[in-house]
Amino acid sequence: MVKHDYQSCAVCHVDPSGAGQLTPYGRAQSDVLLRWHLKKPTEAEASPTSRFLWFIDLPEVVNLSGNFRAGALIPVGGQVRPLFMAADLYGTVKVDRFVFHATSGVGLRNVGPAAILPVCGGDTPCGAQWVAREFWAGATFADEAVMVRAGRMFIPFGLRNNEHFMYVRDVTNTDTNLDQQVGISASYNGERLRGEVMGLLGNYQLGPDAYRERGYAGFAEYTVASKFYLGVSSLIAGARADQVFQLPVTRHAHGVTARWSPTEPLALLAEVDFLAWQQPTRLDRLGFAALLQGDYEVMQGLHLVAALEGKHEGQGERGPSVGGWLSAAWYVLPHVEVRLDGILRRTSRPAPDPATVAFTLLAQLHFFL
Repeated sequence: MVKHDYQSCAVCHVDPSGAGQLTPYGRAQSDVLLRWHLKKPTEAEASPTSRFLWFIDLPEVVNLSGNFRAGALIPVGGQVRPLFMAADLYGTVKVDRFVFHATSGVGLRNVGPAAILPVCGGDTPCGAQWVAREFWAGATFADEAVMVRAGRMFIPFGLRNNEHFMYVRDVTNTDTNLDQQVGISASYNGERLRGEVMGLLGNYQLGPDAYRERGYAGFAEYTVASKFYLGVSSLIAGARADQVFQLPVTRHAHGVTARWSPTEPLALLAEVDFLAWQQPTRLDRLGFAALLQGDYEVMQGLHLVAALEGKHEGQGERGPSVGGWLSAAWYVLPHVEVRLDGILRRTSRPAPDPATVAFTLLAQLHFFL
């Protein structure tokens, strides 16, 4: 959407800072601007299939949608691992200035931070679990430029990119798949400036309470020129115990982001974050995470994406971990995306362990209802 000069995410997404459920306008723009067409449509020609379940026209106050993603992880020289990534339903009710939003779904393995029932982990194997990634209530003010919310939400930090296990999302614990937190937030979306700040109260789907983080996170982004946006992010969150050493830990992440479309088919995204971890009986750890990503639209609906990333977590690694991504994404039909990622990573480890190199193919089929 950077290529189409959309600075603000709030017009297309229920979350005022982007990602997650689309608004009805966002559905229409997704069909007109992002999906593959044999003939390029005009803005007034959004297909009726952009509606919920392809054809259902909902009342104005209700917004329903879904997110179903599955695929396979194919390590070179390893065993193919089927993936059940997401199966969620989204619901939003908007009455006057008040907005109520919730998601509910099913997860398999590695969804602990978002799971409600059953509780598993340790000696209890994880099977299917009831997942609730978001639930919040909010109100808009100042002609909907300001929104105040409370509940379980995405953490406002950095880029809202889809690749949730890229270093910048994984190391900062700010991905939109599992790392939502309960808190109170206020967001602003103006003509040239947008941003959000959130008081973090912890993830109450994770226990005991000592593991829950409290602190703040926030970002601000400014339109420097048409299709060129610069942002800053900051996060400080502390817990009374980490899940490895059972020690109090406070983590910091502070960074800058950039979004730029120098030519119509190309969009560039960049993020650099300074990281720190503080524990009372250990030396402070310092690190960083960085990402540079380019998205080239070969034709409408078909994207070729390349990315370079790096990180260092301050644990005695011999140099940074680095990675490269080559991806192809095809929005082939209404609400359907097919994607293939080739991921090469060299992971540094603390001495005396040597670095490891791995190449993985990730195939995905995504339905967004």
